[in-house]
Amino acid sequence: MCEPATAALIITGISSVAQMGAAVEKTNAKNQQVVDNTVASKDAYFLKTKQANLRIIQEQTQASQKKQDADLKSMRSQGTAMAAAGGAGVQGANIDQMLNDFEKSEGFFTDRIDQKLRDVKTQNEYNKLGYQSEAINRINSVQPVGHMEAMMGVVEPMASFGLSYSDYASERAAVEEG
Repeated sequence: MCEPATAALIITGISSVAQMGAAVEKTNAKNQQVVDNTVASKDAYFLKTKQANLRIIQEQTQASQKKQDADLKSMRSQGTAMAAAGGAGVQGANIDQMLNDFEKSEGFFTDRIDQKLRDVKTQNEYNKLGYQSEAINRINSVQPVGHMEAMMGVVEPMASFGLSYSDYASERAAVEEG
């Protein structure tokens, strides 16, 4: 049969081993959380960036279509004006000036479309920088367990057991001497 001091030492030893195992498990779980958070943060960043780039492609397509529509409208208007002028017997500088006005108007419209597209692209680049900063902050918000912190989780139960064993050995030596 075990004496009480020996039983207490065995219980302390088992408890220390369990605490060390729990500390290792906690460290592994925390570090896995860091990995999972990093992956999720990067996935979110890439998805947002992909969506932002898709928006630019859509804006470019829309701008191109608007320019084509404006060009067609201008060509129709010029054709109508030339037919009307020809039917009325008008020709010369006035017709040329009127056709130039149609082209100038189309040019102003095209310039506005181009300016809007440049503004959207600039804003898109700023948005992507924001997404990047958001991902970095999200990654940095969950830190891995440091080496010293992990070691303390294991060393502390071992030290506790060592002190218990030291007390046990001292008591045992005192009993054997006396």
